[in-house]
Amino acid sequence: SPEAVPSAGPTQSADDVAPVVVATEVIEAEEEAAALSYYTRTQASRGDRFFEETCLSCHSSSEFRGRSFQRTWRGRSVADLYDEVVYTMPDDNPGGLPTQTYLDVIAYILQMNRFAEGDIELSSDYDVMQELPLFPRTP
Repeated sequence: SPEAVPSAGPTQSADDVAPVVVATEVIEAEEEAAALSYYTRTQASRGDRFFEETCLSCHSSSEFRGRSFQRTWRGRSVADLYDEVVYTMPDDNPGGLPTQTYLDVIAYILQMNRFAEGDIELSSDYDVMQELPLFPRTP
């Protein structure tokens, strides 16, 4: 019978290492997604309801997504979009809605454009909104 060759120490197969690497990658991906989140699903849902009931009486939802929308907002921030909506809408009473309603509508517009949702609602902190880029400019 063949003799056992003494081992130089414990060995690890690729199977032993893979779960650790995968777990690390998942954690990093979750942290990255959380860092990029703009709004919550619940907030966008509130915005959707208001948008459907009020905004669609004058606008088409296609005005707020797609290539034309992206070209208009490329290189700008969520704060810029917020300003535009607050200072121009509703047409008969610009700035006349509660701040939360404006934030909810912006969250819905972000959702329509597939921006990341997360666990924290978009807030009225203007400095934070300025740090949230819309469609980045490409070099």
